[in-house]
Amino acid sequence: MEKYKQIEQLKQQLRKTRENGDFEREWFIKHAPSQTTRQFIQNQKHVTHSELQILSELTYNDTATPFKKLQSMSPLSQGMLSRYVNRLTAQTLIEKYHPIDNKKEIFLRLTKIGYELGMLHLTLHQTIRIQEERILSDYSDDDVTNLVQLATKLLDARKTL
Repeated sequence: MEKYKQIEQLKQQLRKTRENGDFEREWFIKHAPSQTTRQFIQNQKHVTHSELQILSELTYNDTATPFKKLQSMSPLSQGMLSRYVNRLTAQTLIEKYHPIDNKKEIFLRLTKIGYELGMLHLTLHQTIRIQEERILSDYSDDDVTNLVQLATKLLDARKTL
C-alpha cells in the first residue's frame, strides 16, 4: 500500500504543476530577447506546442521554406499543418507567399517575432534536456529502465479501463 500512496502523491504533484499556471509561458516572457516579443507573448492567450514546433523548424532555414518541405519534416497531417500555418500567418508570426514563377507552390518565412519565438522554444527544450540529463546522471541505466517500465505499465493500465 505504501507504493500506491507514493504514486498517488507523485500524480498529485504532477497535477498541481499543470494547474499552477503555464510555466513555459512565464519562461518565454522572462527570456524573450525583445520587448516586442515579450509583449506578444503576454497578449496571446495560447500558442500550441505544435505551432511552436513549426516555428522552431522554420528557424533552421535562413530563407523561405517551401510548405512541402515543412510537411515532409512534420509528423502532422497536411490538414493540421495547414491550419496551424494559417493561424501563425494570422498572428503575423509567419509570412506565406507564392514564388513569382510558380503560383501553386507556397513558401513560408518567419517574421522577426516568429523567429524569436522559434528560437525561444528551441532554447527551452535544450535547457530542459541539459537539466534532465544532469538529474539522470545520478541513476544507473537499470534504474531508468525500471522507471520507464513502471510508468509505461501504469499508463497501459489506464487504457484497459
